[in-house]
Amino acid sequence: MRYDRLLFGTAGVPNSTLKKNNPIEGVKTIYELGLDCMQLEFAHGVRMKEEVSSGLRKISYELGVPLTSHGPYYINLNAREQDKIDSSVERIIQTAKISDLCGAESMTFHAAFYMKDSPFDVFDLVEKSMNVIEERLNRLDIEIELRPELTGKTSQFGSLEELVSLTKNVTSCRPCMDFSHLFARTGKYNSKEEFKEVLEELKQNLGTDAVKNMHIHISGISSNSKGDLKHINLNDSNFNWKELIEALKEEDCRGYIICNSPNLEEDAKMLKDYYMSL
Repeated sequence: MRYDRLLFGTAGVPNSTLKKNNPIEGVKTIYELGLDCMQLEFAHGVRMKEEVSSGLRKISYELGVPLTSHGPYYINLNAREQDKIDSSVERIIQTAKISDLCGAESMTFHAAFYMKDSPFDVFDLVEKSMNVIEERLNRLDIEIELRPELTGKTSQFGSLEELVSLTKNVTSCRPCMDFSHLFARTGKYNSKEEFKEVLEELKQNLGTDAVKNMHIHISGISSNSKGDLKHINLNDSNFNWKELIEALKEEDCRGYIICNSPNLEEDAKMLKDYYMSL
C-alpha cells in the first residue's frame, strides 16, 4: 500500500486505551485520537490467538488504520550457537506469519549483535539468514517487507551503511529508519541539513522509492559514548525532531512514522500536528 503522505502512530497500544493489552481496542483508540497507524509489538514473543489477528485485520481495514509490527527483542542472527541463530530465524518467520494474518505490510526487528566479531563477518551472516527467511516466506506465500532496524547501540548490527547494503542484496529487505537511534549511535545527524543528507543517501543508493515507502521510528532519546540508553519523551530530549519533520516534509517522504516515546500517543500527536502545520 502506498500513501500520499506520512502516517503517524504508536509503538504498541496507546497508553490511554482502557484495555491496555488489547490491540483491537488500541486500533480503535488510534482512530479516536486522529492518529493514522499502529505498530504491533511482539517484543517479548509472538503470542497472539488467531481470532485476535483476524479481528485486527478487520478493524484495521474498517477504520483505515494500517498496521506495522516489531519482532521479539531476543533475535540475534550472529549468536554463538547455530541453534540460537536458527531460533532467531524462526522468531522472524513467526512474526512475519502473524503480522501477515493481521494485515501488516511492514515488519521491523533488531537483527544482530556484533559480539566482538568483525562487522564484515556479521554482515555476511545476517545476509545469509535474511536470504533463508525470504525464501521460506516466499514458499509460504507471505509478502511482507522485512525491515531490520537502524539500531542505537554501537554493539548492535544496524548502521545506516549496513542497512543500505542489506537492502541492495536481499529483495524483500528495506531499512527501518530510526532517526533517534541514528543520532544516539553516531552523535551526529541532528539537524535538517544532516537529515536531508541521510534521505539523499537513501535515494542515491536505493532509488526514490526508498523515501516514498518508509517505516520510521522517532522518540526522545538519551545516550552515551556507546549509543542509546533509553527512550524518553521528545520534549525531554535534545533530539531535533522538528527539523527532522521539516526535512521529511520538504523531501515529500511517505510511509509510517511510529513513535516510541514513553508517552506514546502524546508525542505521536505532537509529531503529526507539527507535520500537518507545515
